[in-house]
Amino acid sequence: MRSRSQTRWVGLVLAPLLVAIAPLVVSAQGDRDDQATLTLNNVKERLKQNKEYLKQAKQHARRGDAAGVNTALENYERSMEGLNRAMQEGRVEGDESGREEAFERVERATRKHGEVLADLLNKVPEQARPAVERAMEQSQHGRATALQNLERVRTMRQEREAAQMRQRTGQPEGVGRPGRTGGPATGPKTPAGGAGRPGGRPSGGPPGGGPG
Repeated sequence: MRSRSQTRWVGLVLAPLLVAIAPLVVSAQGDRDDQATLTLNNVKERLKQNKEYLKQAKQHARRGDAAGVNTALENYERSMEGLNRAMQEGRVEGDESGREEAFERVERATRKHGEVLADLLNKVPEQARPAVERAMEQSQHGRATALQNLERVRTMRQEREAAQMRQRTGQPEGVGRPGRTGGPATGPKTPAGGAGRPGGRPSGGPPGGGPG
């Protein structure tokens, strides 16, 4: 009996401590996430989770649960903020096509998220409206960042393809090209004698080239 009382007492003492350090644990996890790189699969997973957070927010909004809406949207905001920072700092890893797909997915997802949040803004309790507005800001920021990265990736690809095309067609000067130094001569040749007349006789001279 005494052992149970001691266990209950220890639990009562530790519970507030665990609550107090929980934000620190979350913050440390967030710091690690900020330093980590993201692959295409990481981006897919995060976007899937963000979609789930918005689904939870809609469910809480239907019940008029402002606290539930706030919690779901705070999770969305935190996740989206980490994704935005990774895109801004160039921490989305992979080959060119993989990064392009990642940015395309973020752009499409955040466009839909913006529509969901705009609709949610008119349905949540007043206490939850600030959370919706903050989530909308992160979503809009994410879409803008994804578009900037998309433009950068596509520009780099176009420049590389143009350079490759120049390499394929930019053979050494004259090789394989008519009318250039080092290539085959074209056009009629000037006859020997330089006068442009058969036999090379200078114009106006006596036949036979000399006196009899």
